[in-house]
Amino acid sequence: MSRSDGRWVALAWVLAAVMAPVVVAPARAATAPGEESVSAPSAAAAHRKAEHGRIAHEREVLTARRQQEEAVCYQRFAVEDCLRGVRAKVREAQDRLRAQEIELNDAERREKAALRLRAIEEKQATVPPAGKRADAQVRKPAADPDAAKVQRDQDAHQRAKQQNSRAQTQANEQAARATAMADRAAQSRAKHAQALQAAEERRARVEKSQADAMAQGRKPSAPLPVPAASAPLH
Repeated sequence: MSRSDGRWVALAWVLAAVMAPVVVAPARAATAPGEESVSAPSAAAAHRKAEHGRIAHEREVLTARRQQEEAVCYQRFAVEDCLRGVRAKVREAQDRLRAQEIELNDAERREKAALRLRAIEEKQATVPPAGKRADAQVRKPAADPDAAKVQRDQDAHQRAKQQNSRAQTQANEQAARATAMADRAAQSRAKHAQALQAAEERRARVEKSQADAMAQGRKPSAPLPVPAASAPLH
């Protein structure tokens, strides 16, 4: 390994050590509770996205740097010692990036949890508690005495109308039955009177015929029996 290569490797790791606090600072600032509560969720999400991009880029840079430094180590006499030193420094830098990534993920989870909690609280604010809902269902407003009396009067009036309607219907049916019975009785009496009149007329004709026969010296014929008239309906 040449002296210029050694100086270049040392300079690269010095720059990495100097930049490490600057790299970590934005991620920690992004997850600070005070700033997170003030910034809008969309701005915080955009910042986290940018930080994830930065971490991914720095990992690519570390990978390229490791390959370069390992190539330098293979030119040295103590290859294994050089490789262990390079890989230890890379692991340290990767651990710092991983810690920043974990902080970003934790901040994202906290923000999502806060949003869910806020949504639940807003929903619960529009719905009364279960106890109040139960009380509202059990406790009904007291009825107005005047309104209750009016309702009772209306119900009584409706029942009276229904009773009168039923009584009127029954009276009409009874009147119809009585009229029919009277008509049948009148027809029966008329038929009975007609039968009696017909019987009287036949008897009168028979008596006249017998009288005429006796006057002429003939033997009168036996009188025809008079049919019995049926009794009229009353």
